[in-house]
Amino acid sequence: MHILLLHPVAEWSLERVAAVCVREGWRLTIATIESSTVGDHVTTLHEWIRVPALSDSPQELLAQIGARRFDAVAAGNEFAVIAADVLARELGLYHNDVDKIRASRNKALMRKSFAEHGVPQPRTIAILAGAADSDTVNWASVEFPVIVKPVDMAMSLFVRKCDSRSELEETLTRMSAFKTSRLTHYAFSAGALVEEYVTGPEFSLECVVQDGEVVTYALTRKFVSPLPACYEIGHVSGEDIPAEHREALIEAIARIASGWGMAQGVMHVEFKMTPERISVIEAAARPAGGHVPELVELQHGFSLEDAYLHARAGLCWKAAPRAPHEAWHGIRFHFDERTEVDRPAGVAVVRVHDDADGVIAGAEPFSVNRRTGFSVLRGESLDDLSGFIRTT
Repeated sequence: MHILLLHPVAEWSLERVAAVCVREGWRLTIATIESSTVGDHVTTLHEWIRVPALSDSPQELLAQIGARRFDAVAAGNEFAVIAADVLARELGLYHNDVDKIRASRNKALMRKSFAEHGVPQPRTIAILAGAADSDTVNWASVEFPVIVKPVDMAMSLFVRKCDSRSELEETLTRMSAFKTSRLTHYAFSAGALVEEYVTGPEFSLECVVQDGEVVTYALTRKFVSPLPACYEIGHVSGEDIPAEHREALIEAIARIASGWGMAQGVMHVEFKMTPERISVIEAAARPAGGHVPELVELQHGFSLEDAYLHARAGLCWKAAPRAPHEAWHGIRFHFDERTEVDRPAGVAVVRVHDDADGVIAGAEPFSVNRRTGFSVLRGESLDDLSGFIRTT
């Protein structure tokens, strides 16, 4: 089995994929932009293909791999999801429905697909082609605050709670200047989504889909930076979906998969949840970032990357039986702007990673480009662990 991983951008994620391939006896080839260093410390790569930019074009993708042939094509990051399915289709390999899966990357298309399949979601107020489009909206009829977000970026970049039209337009102007990904040279659209601001705690569900059904999942509680930005500052794994929402949420996720033409794969579904309501913020057709797969494996004993690669190869996958919860696992991202707090006695450090060299000058506080490292944690008390991680 020979796997092509398109444009991995995180060393930890590539290392986890490479470990699965070593265990299964599969060859792993990666494709990245020329300047990438993501595979420098992965000694088990079969080949490293360097290309000018990530593209969704079938012709460009085929030209980039030349005469090489693979048994599966997988996305190494969020921006490569469409490209992986496009190339897999051209090579006659397992793939999601290429036209439908585009809704997993374009939030305007995603909102439309969710509506068609009865998925609970925030109300869309406007879809804007750019900052100049703001004049086409009757803002007098809009109830602030609202959330504004780009239609096809990632890592919560430019996702912002806006309390006025002027704040919204300022965000749109800054967003319009950001045209390509520095990690993949992928070209972004100019569009933005304006939607209802939904209150409540944030979660994600990491799901494995087979035959269109969710066969296993793990709930992640997400902690975000102070508003108006919405950057992730930590996560906790180990809770379960409240009984009153479990069936409805799982059914909604199966409908998302159906709307995307996804018979099998791994999904990362973000939502807000209160006792009264679930509202799906967005979903992705790949394993989560932010070290969430590490927490899932520590907590539940299965690998999302393992499930994902099996799905991309058209192979069956079965999770091992889960052990009863004896503790909870979480991650606390480090930032220079974050308050130092004492770690509770019942919260243990599993590992620490420091990476101050990864900080980009001028990046917004608490954004991914301001992280100086992270701590993976294990807590005997969910409240103590969550309290420690959420403190900014």
